[in-house]
Amino acid sequence: MTPLAKRLPRELKNNIGKYLGIFLLMCGAIALTSGFLLAAHSISQIIDGMHGEYTIEDGRLTTSFEATDNQLQAARDAAEDVGGVTLFDNYSIDAAITLPNDDGTKRTLRTYKHRTQVDIAAYCEGSEPATENEVAIDRVFAKNNDIHVGDTVDLEGSAYTVCGIMTQPDSQALFLNNSDFTVNTITYGVAEVSPAGFEALKDAGGAPTYTYSFTFANRNLSVADRTDAEKDMAEAMADADANIDDLTDASANQGIGYAADDVEGDSAMWTTLLYIIIVIMAFVFVVLTNATIEQESAIIGTLLASGYRRSEIVLHYLALPAIVGILAAGLGTALGVAFFTEPMRQLYYGSYSLPPFQVFWDWGIFLKCAVVPAAALIIITLVGLLRKMGKTPLQFLRHEAAGKSGTKRGVSLPERLSFVARFRLRIFLRNLGNFATLFVGIAFASLLLLFGLAILPTMTHYADNLETSLVAEHTYTLKAPLELEGTPEEREAWTALERLQSINGTLLTAAEDAQDELEEAADAAQDAYHEAMASPSVEATQAATNALSKAQRKKDAFYASIDDIADALGCNRDDAIDLMEKAADIDTDDDDIHPVNTTDNGADVINQAEKFAVYQLEYDRGNNNGTETVAVYGIQPNSRYWKDLDIGNGKVVFGSGLADKFGWDGNQQIDLYDKYEDKTHSLTFSGQEDTWGTKSNMNVYMSINDFNTMLSNNKSYFNGYVSNEALTLDARYYANDTTPDDMRAVGDQFVDMMDSMIGMMVGLAVFIFLLFMYLLTKVVIDRSARSISYMKVFGYRDKEVSHLYIRSVTLCVVASLVLCQPLIIGSLTVIFRSMLLAYNGNIEIYVPWWCMAACVGIGFATYLLVALIHTRSIKRVSLSEALKVQE
Repeated sequence: MTPLAKRLPRELKNNIGKYLGIFLLMCGAIALTSGFLLAAHSISQIIDGMHGEYTIEDGRLTTSFEATDNQLQAARDAAEDVGGVTLFDNYSIDAAITLPNDDGTKRTLRTYKHRTQVDIAAYCEGSEPATENEVAIDRVFAKNNDIHVGDTVDLEGSAYTVCGIMTQPDSQALFLNNSDFTVNTITYGVAEVSPAGFEALKDAGGAPTYTYSFTFANRNLSVADRTDAEKDMAEAMADADANIDDLTDASANQGIGYAADDVEGDSAMWTTLLYIIIVIMAFVFVVLTNATIEQESAIIGTLLASGYRRSEIVLHYLALPAIVGILAAGLGTALGVAFFTEPMRQLYYGSYSLPPFQVFWDWGIFLKCAVVPAAALIIITLVGLLRKMGKTPLQFLRHEAAGKSGTKRGVSLPERLSFVARFRLRIFLRNLGNFATLFVGIAFASLLLLFGLAILPTMTHYADNLETSLVAEHTYTLKAPLELEGTPEEREAWTALERLQSINGTLLTAAEDAQDELEEAADAAQDAYHEAMASPSVEATQAATNALSKAQRKKDAFYASIDDIADALGCNRDDAIDLMEKAADIDTDDDDIHPVNTTDNGADVINQAEKFAVYQLEYDRGNNNGTETVAVYGIQPNSRYWKDLDIGNGKVVFGSGLADKFGWDGNQQIDLYDKYEDKTHSLTFSGQEDTWGTKSNMNVYMSINDFNTMLSNNKSYFNGYVSNEALTLDARYYANDTTPDDMRAVGDQFVDMMDSMIGMMVGLAVFIFLLFMYLLTKVVIDRSARSISYMKVFGYRDKEVSHLYIRSVTLCVVASLVLCQPLIIGSLTVIFRSMLLAYNGNIEIYVPWWCMAACVGIGFATYLLVALIHTRSIKRVSLSEALKVQE
């Protein structure tokens, strides 16, 4: 073993605190990252495999009412150019669920019939529903609400037994609406029931959503070709008089793609975070190694003068950082794979509904977590060493390794400063590089800490803004216009029509055809009778008899069709005829006639409700960041709910969130795209005076007349009500009710999602604080060991020496903690904007004063522990240090 190699164990022992701290941070960071990346890679593989294994749809169409055979055939015909398409009924009911120990919170289960051809569920426990009173519930919703197989829950007031816990491939992320910003796993979930159970929900008042999922014959179509075909399908159905509410390709369906995008984005974030920590640690190594070289410069000069090659000395000082780095990288990767994969898996399986987990190994994880960090640390440390070792032996012997001799010590300081002030200032100047690195470390740790502390206030603030944007206790959206006002006779007529429309349309068509044939036969019989009476003969009498017999047969056929309708309705023939007669008073072909709500909500409630119209358009975010879903509202001028909005005569007002997120300037043309009609609507943004609401408001407002003109609607069109009182609306026309509770649920969801992550980030930040402060300030104390010894020889007590040195370091730490706060907030704003640009909504970074105070306080409290350690180090500096020969 060479003499230099023999020094390594002694150097490690003398600096065990330095190397152990660096080892622990590097090993811990790599362990967390490798565990996360393995879990993320495995989840990505599981998600990729779901497409074929569970037959995930290529897209879906939603209509206001059940599509006819002709409308569905029109969609099939429109897709022939791309090889054909298969459409599947994928109806659902948003059923209110009540738990055994319900706390009164509004919860919703989007309930489907058990699916066997498309979007097939993966069962984790139990079995699929087989009887009318069985239900299978989503795994994440069940976990968050403490629901288990065998429990009894109420759906729309009826008791159902939980027979299974499952996940649905089109609801991997639980979004109540596809345009929502975040998942909702606490008050929203999905479920499956048997076909009989679905009919029971309808009978209990559940309003079906008529969704048609589809798969193309060519499952390898590009997204562009697929979306073109889907637009053709929607247009063909619209031409066949279908009212299209929604068209969503699988690539734009957040329930299908959000989890995969989140995993991919988080993987990049974790990898970047690891590399930032490694680079900072490498620079810490450089600082520590440089300090060691400065302390041992005389020894290095002697070795060089004795014939040692410069490369040998460089390799010697590189050995310990390299060994520590390689061991930390290897052990960290192993620990992450063995122990941290499961905790990281739980972070996602607690938020996303995915099939049972299995591990898929990827050698890229070893490359990212073991090879790259170790190589980066060694290379950066080597570069620093080569730069430091570029001195001559004489310069090392003269202790000039730090640069030009006396440069920093020779700075002239003002005489008017006290001795203590000048002394502390010289400490700062001599260690300027160390303090600069310390500032970077403190800023990075503060960034992590403040992010962890501010994320919940930010999301709570966002939820509060969303709640503020709701102008009433209830915002109802409708599938089609529905009038609240009406006479009792009108309500009876629309009740009759709604009841008739609830049965199979072929029965009504058969009855109409039978009635037409009966009327035709009756007219023919009457003509034959008159002819027989006018010209009596055997032939005329026989013709009249035959015509009468035919009319009787047609009458029997008509009554048989009425009986079929009566059986479907569960009533007798007379009641069915009465319903048909009442419904006949409505001219369904007149577009100016709106349905009347069959329930009278009362004059006071009706008078306080206000009509509005809403439609979703898309705004191109640019730079391949997708499109932003923008809700365009048509509201009443001088609305009692939307106050202080200057609209009408073509005037448009934009939500403040749109202008803030996209940085719009005055007099800018805003193009909003209608994906259903393939049209672009251009609006003008004049400046901040055209904005309204909080920075979370992403809507556009105009008068309802301008709204209907822009979208070529009937002038009396509307599709919603705002009301401070609850309304009872016909299930056939009811679409959704948004309340402040729904917005508060957003904040609750984020608290649930981020709680464990916040603790991890705060813990990591505190550890980085502790390590960086200790290592970098220890360099200052170690470099000043001789000066400290001199001061003790001159009679200074340990407390006075600590006062000079520790106070100098303290001032730099406090200044770093305070000065980095504005930089951190600016960085957080940039990070948030870049992270969330590709998502719907606008989150304004919100950092309360207590978060900044807590960040500074935690950082300073951590430093106090370090200062205590340094105070003990100063006490251990020996008086003999001053007697050692320096040159």
